Amino acid sequence: ETFYLFFEGIMLFQVLYFGMIFLLSRRKDVLFYSLLNLISAAYFFLNAPDTFLRINEDIVFNSVYYSYINYALILLMALMYLLFLKEIFSESVIESRLLRRIYQLTMGFIPVLYILFAWFEYKDWNTDLIFYMGYFVNGPFCTWILMKNRAVKGYRFFIILGMFIIFLCVSITLWFTIRYNEGRRDYILDYYPLMAIKTGMLIDVILFQLALTQRWQNQEKELAIQQLQSELALAKMRNKISQELHDDIGSTLSGIHMYSHLAQKQAETGEKENTNKSLSIIQVASGDMINRLKDMVWTIQPGHDTLKELLEKIQEYAVFMAGSKHMEVDVTIPEVANTFKIITECRHHIFMIAKEIINNAVKYSGGSRLSVVSEVKHNDFFLTIKDNGSGFNQVETKKGNGILNIKKRAEEISATLELNTNLDHGTEWRLMVKITR
Repeated sequence: ETFYLFFEGIMLFQVLYFGMIFLLSRRKDVLFYSLLNLISAAYFFLNAPDTFLRINEDIVFNSVYYSYINYALILLMALMYLLFLKEIFSESVIESRLLRRIYQLTMGFIPVLYILFAWFEYKDWNTDLIFYMGYFVNGPFCTWILMKNRAVKGYRFFIILGMFIIFLCVSITLWFTIRYNEGRRDYILDYYPLMAIKTGMLIDVILFQLALTQRWQNQEKELAIQQLQSELALAKMRNKISQELHDDIGSTLSGIHMYSHLAQKQAETGEKENTNKSLSIIQVASGDMINRLKDMVWTIQPGHDTLKELLEKIQEYAVFMAGSKHMEVDVTIPEVANTFKIITECRHHIFMIAKEIINNAVKYSGGSRLSVVSEVKHNDFFLTIKDNGSGFNQVETKKGNGILNIKKRAEEISATLELNTNLDHGTEWRLMVKITR
């Protein structure tokens, strides 16, 4: 009895504790865990009315509403735990189609299970099997999560450990609940079948607090590292921009300046055709410079630091360029792209690499289709740009089509770059670079 009072107090305190953490962090996993504790407290309160309010248990247990409410609370606990695990292991759910399917089926099966239970209860049929199924409705999902994350480290290790303990304690509770319903009283847990699950939940609460603490520590370290990396990247980017302004934009402006003087002289001597040619060169060069400056400003401007925004910018450029040659464009952007951020220097180089490759594919490949496929596996970002054009001989074209410039930019961000091409077999570029969530 004392343990039950202690347990209920701990659960209610955790509801307030995790509720306040949710208000501060707005993390859904914390919200679902707080609701799980609240529903659990209600469930254990309903099943021990004499302990908490000195209400005769027979009055509660013999009520026509008891079975319906009791089973609803069991399934709500299963639902909250399902939502909690989905948030914690969101990467596994996104990456695995089978896991997503199991999750969807479980979400749909929970209300079906309750409807079946209510119908059987109303008809006064035996509900034991349906009742026991409620304890393990999350079984397939939890099992698959455990299999995919059995070697996980960091704060998720505590969650996995908590899952295993909860599974063990639920199994023990179910076994002694069956014995209790059969009237068997050979062991102390036969009298208190919910003791095991309560103990397991107390341990799980402690493990989740440890997980939160470790996650906060890791986040603080990551923030400190990111701040240092950002400062270094900013200094490096400033030097890079200064160099590009001097080398690239500066040479273009020098050319415009030269052709403007030439056009003036040609106009003075009445060379109308040559004057128009010079003005046309100035127009093209100035337009190209404006586009380069726009791209440069976009890559360094704050607020465009997610992978999704970068890929959308690449998609926009690919569609624009391919339109001039009536090429079909196929762009794939992964769902998790919005959860990853890329430092300024890396974003700038990836965009310029993609731009150079797309530009070459449109201008020189002679193909009818351009494919831009991006993938994220853990912290590895893969960008594949492929055309179905004529391809080229890599040995004979070592310095052509900006290949050296593309490779140099890849080296700047420690990216792996692969080029696959042969005559009449198209060209495929594959870039791999480390990114952080």
